[in-house]
Amino acid sequence: MNYKIEKKEAFRIVGVKKHFDCNIEENFSEIPQFWTEVIQNGMMMEIGKMSDQDPYGILGASAGMNGKDFDYYIAAATGSPTPQNMTEYEVPQATWAIFQCIGPMPKAIQELQKRIITEWLPTSGYEYADAPDIEVYPAGDVTAQDYQCEVWLPVKKK
Repeated sequence: MNYKIEKKEAFRIVGVKKHFDCNIEENFSEIPQFWTEVIQNGMMMEIGKMSDQDPYGILGASAGMNGKDFDYYIAAATGSPTPQNMTEYEVPQATWAIFQCIGPMPKAIQELQKRIITEWLPTSGYEYADAPDIEVYPAGDVTAQDYQCEVWLPVKKK
């Protein structure tokens, strides 16, 4: 797995959110359905236009994980005002393990996320930190075999 460790300052994301129960298998089908809804209702274009800060692109952020449920945001890092039909979230300053993902979505990122949790995290010398997991999707053909995106995992030394 290709990754790097980076410390990032806090940043604000703006977009839409949906509440989910913590059931990984259900989430692997329900979250892509949420993305489809956001694309079909035109919100994806609005969110994409707001991306004006690092990390650039459309973000998928899982926040408020407590072992039972969480909020999933489809959003952009931005300094723009929050439109009435959207919500905002402040991503705290954190240290991130940033993993490169290559392949068609959502299968490639789901496989990488499983490997991060089962293979990398247990032997990395790191543990989860209190910040959201973030998926960073730059512009491009998300169905292409060579599409590249990132998974940001908040970490702290064990």
